[in-house]
Amino acid sequence: MSRAEDLKEIVSTLMRVMLVSERTSPQYQHVVRYNPLDFHTLGMLRAQPGLRASMLAQGLGVAPTTASSVIARMVKRGHIKRTKSPDDGRAIALSLTDEGLALANTIYAQDIRNMELFLSAVSEDEQDQMLALLDKVRRRVLSLEGTAESG
Repeated sequence: MSRAEDLKEIVSTLMRVMLVSERTSPQYQHVVRYNPLDFHTLGMLRAQPGLRASMLAQGLGVAPTTASSVIARMVKRGHIKRTKSPDDGRAIALSLTDEGLALANTIYAQDIRNMELFLSAVSEDEQDQMLALLDKVRRRVLSLEGTAESG
């Protein structure tokens, strides 16, 4: 992975915990106009097509009922489709529609451009140091949150 992709992954985790996770104090939830759950869902399904709703909920750090609401909203918007899982015909696999994938790719590309701009403020050595330190913080936050790092 490139440095920008590494940084995007680190910041994505921290932002999810601070802005999206339902463990965040209610006064700090939904502070921004767009819904970060939708953006994170697009990113997760872009990276992991065929994800089950339970794994999406775990990755988002929300209750299954919240994930179900996100899924329903994004299906209605035409960004997500539900299909039978090829591994288990009883399970439902979630994937992006063509429109959803185009949107997810656009968001991802903008995220990478933003991370490259952010990284451009420091030298390569400082970038390495910053990425290592932020990753250390990310791992600590994940351990306190009680989730396993999936990748």
